[in-house]
Amino acid sequence: MNRKHQIPLRKLGDELETFAKVLPNFETVKDVRQERELRIKKLTRYLSKKSQKLMNKLKNCHPEYPCGSAACPECVRKHRLEMTKAVMTICSNLDEWKSVTLIFYQDAINNGNFGDFDLNKLKRRLRRWLNDCGFSTVVIGGYEMDFHTDVRKWLPHFHLIVPNEPDAINKLRIKMKSQQNAVFRPDIINRPILVNNLKIPEKQISYHFKSIWWRIESIIYHETINVVRKVRKRKRRTKKFRLKKKEYIQSLLMLDKIGVSELTFMYKVKKYGGHLVIKD
Repeated sequence: MNRKHQIPLRKLGDELETFAKVLPNFETVKDVRQERELRIKKLTRYLSKKSQKLMNKLKNCHPEYPCGSAACPECVRKHRLEMTKAVMTICSNLDEWKSVTLIFYQDAINNGNFGDFDLNKLKRRLRRWLNDCGFSTVVIGGYEMDFHTDVRKWLPHFHLIVPNEPDAINKLRIKMKSQQNAVFRPDIINRPILVNNLKIPEKQISYHFKSIWWRIESIIYHETINVVRKVRKRKRRTKKFRLKKKEYIQSLLMLDKIGVSELTFMYKVKKYGGHLVIKD
């Protein structure tokens, strides 16, 4: 970035910046500027036309004329704050809502097919499932892909806020646990759906709209442990790290290709400006 004409930090309006301060561990304007400069530096080292085009897009992003890319942490920060604030308004009664993660093992992608992935097709399937399961109102959240090193594949998943409707959630659980989606790793029981209460809503909801993809390392314990007179194997653990060079650049290019709005999943709700309008 040219220091002679350094672009000012992208401070948002007073309302959003005040809101950002109450969100646990939410990134500051300085944090996202540092992340943006890191991404520019990484992209500069790759000479492909797509990498250079994205590098220039991020480099020229300005508070007065933002680039709007999902690969730009400064633009994503604004989107995250707007979405988190709007969703928290809808979810004011926490008992009426759940946080759900859906992992689509059956749609895992290898590096060679990464650029051909059809997110809209997956979103259409999910909307159809939500309708079949009978969810009566808003389902909203974000889409991500993480690279799992043990299988060398990208796993698509959604982090969603759903209404606390036990029958609908159970029907969705059955769909997610179908045989086609359950078999992924030999001798490993996958968890394609995770359902949690909104215990720290500000943190959980803002997490649903982040825009950074990770490298997932698996740690498998082969030794056994004694638990109440029973012997069982230790569970498999996973840990997140930054993506390595090739996958990191791939993730930035894919984020830019998809766009901020398409990374957001909405069912029975529309976004107008910084507000959400529930559909009848």
